[in-house]
Amino acid sequence: MKHIIRLALAVVLLWTACPPAQAAEGENSGALLSLLEKVESSYAHIRDYTAIFQKTERVDKKLKEEDGILVKFQKPLKVYMKWMHIPGKEALYVDGENSNKVIAHCPGLLGLWSWTFKPSDPALMNDNRHPITDIGFGYIIEVMRRDIPLAMEHQEVEVLRLDEESFAGRPTIVVEARFTPHDGRKYYTTRMVCHIDKERLLPIGIACFDASDALQEQYSYKDVKLNVGLTEADFSKANKEYCF
Repeated sequence: MKHIIRLALAVVLLWTACPPAQAAEGENSGALLSLLEKVESSYAHIRDYTAIFQKTERVDKKLKEEDGILVKFQKPLKVYMKWMHIPGKEALYVDGENSNKVIAHCPGLLGLWSWTFKPSDPALMNDNRHPITDIGFGYIIEVMRRDIPLAMEHQEVEVLRLDEESFAGRPTIVVEARFTPHDGRKYYTTRMVCHIDKERLLPIGIACFDASDALQEQYSYKDVKLNVGLTEADFSKANKEYCF
């Protein structure tokens, strides 16, 4: 009988010290950090990729229509973009080349001319939340690596979901987290919903919401092809398949 009483007391003490919700939150936090390490390791083995990049952004308080863009990306930072629904609209950026400027071609920029801009030039940022240098899996991973451990350290993040679900036809791990900064700390977003491809361990979708829970930006990568062997021609303005 004494053994039963002692066991019951131990269960009560354990329950009080670590309620189920708190225990689950701790488990989710540990699982999320482990997942983040696996994602970083997976991305380290990527040399280049192509994908259909879809984006919806709120600019000047207005939610823009979704864009669909063919993207070619090669490490460390070479990017070619071709808009799928705007004939002739293209952008090219190669870090360390072309004076570190974006070469852009758009029907609205004096017809058939190509122009060069700094990545953060107002002419390019007018309808965008990010410069071309922020595109890709690496940027999403960088933001998560910077914010999540810091927020956990200061108990300023709640992992709302860490589950499995389908996204864009792919099996993914969905990570939903809410950030509550204090003492002047700032995080990239208030609420984040990120979909990580289970097979490739890459973030193929992310949506970010502000403090009023209004969507600020949503990005997804579909038809992803990894390590396809992109060449210098894929990032050259002299490529005859391009309109530069």
